[in-house]
Amino acid sequence: MKNIALAVLAGWTSAVAAGLAQVPVAPGAAAPAASATATAAQAEQELLKAEKDRFEAMIKADAGALDRLLGAELSYTHSNAQVQDKPGFIGDIRAKKIRYVSIEPTDIHVTVLGTTGIVTGVAALHFTENGNDQTIKVRYTNVHINRRGEWQMVAWQATKVP
Repeated sequence: MKNIALAVLAGWTSAVAAGLAQVPVAPGAAAPAASATATAAQAEQELLKAEKDRFEAMIKADAGALDRLLGAELSYTHSNAQVQDKPGFIGDIRAKKIRYVSIEPTDIHVTVLGTTGIVTGVAALHFTENGNDQTIKVRYTNVHINRRGEWQMVAWQATKVP
């Protein structure tokens, strides 16, 4: 029983050190090391920057930047339920089938779990698709993976806000 308790404690301690768990601190007890908190905050800022860079690349139709910022296994679900993979998404932007005029994200929340990041938010989108000018608001969730120190988005799901 003692070995099981130690294994659970060791796993919990590793999760805390990795920033995966919140640590309650008893009155008078020493607080956990600030480095785990600082590392998690840094990862969140890096992920927010990747998100900003991706939105800018979509507006600029920068296929090279999108190629770096999107994972090979991308599943991009638009608010109209159309699903695209990475080549299809970048190809439509490159061919100007869809042209993003502006993307204004708000209400952004970031959660980092090790090398995985989850971003939720709301975005006002102005774009033209097959020549049709559209302005919509969406609530979105996306998933990023940190590979070799760089965040890549691997999933996007958007729902129109009525």
